[in-house]
Amino acid sequence: MIITLYGIGVSAFVAKVRIVLDLKGLPFEEVPPPGGYGSDEYRRLVPAGSVPGMVVDGVPLHDSNAMMEFLDEIAPEPPLMPSEPFARARVRALLGFHDTRVEAAVRALFPLVKRDWRAEPEAVEAACAGVEAALERLDQLDAAAAVLAGEGVTLADLAYPCTLQMGAMLGAEMDRPLVLPPRIEDWCAQVSTLPAVARSLTIHAEAMEDWMAGFRRA
Repeated sequence: MIITLYGIGVSAFVAKVRIVLDLKGLPFEEVPPPGGYGSDEYRRLVPAGSVPGMVVDGVPLHDSNAMMEFLDEIAPEPPLMPSEPFARARVRALLGFHDTRVEAAVRALFPLVKRDWRAEPEAVEAACAGVEAALERLDQLDAAAAVLAGEGVTLADLAYPCTLQMGAMLGAEMDRPLVLPPRIEDWCAQVSTLPAVARSLTIHAEAMEDWMAGFRRA
């Protein structure tokens, strides 16, 4: 099986697919989308034109959650989806909450870093408070378990670490550190000890630092 992952280092969506590939021990090549994502050149390989994109034996895939489930099905060890239907539904709901609430709230910090955020203290505060509100809601949704879905490490656990790191780095860059619910912070620290997660955190942190450095003002 030949797997090519198309992505960029700052993307938390790319990171969660990479984490699954590493955790499953699947050999793959990771490359940036040729011509940039959305380009005609890249769309010839992955018609959606989005990142991450993945081509498996010549067949293109898009959508990070679909890729994660696909990888869990073709390489069932270690299993990353629970066996019970309600628990699987919960994992999917937590993946959706990551994508539409937590990652989306963190993404709102990007344009502030690109602008002169020092001139917009109210906007910085509102955006960072939005991230914290999403994480408080996650804490309320989550059962008191070491991992989000409560049945060993699942796909839901693997989606969050790079996004939370991204939020922390962006908040620190704008002198407005994020405050995480203690249980969410402890859970993320635990998941981050997995070698596959730690590798992607390193890749992501280096890419984020390079990206932020390009917008720093003297």
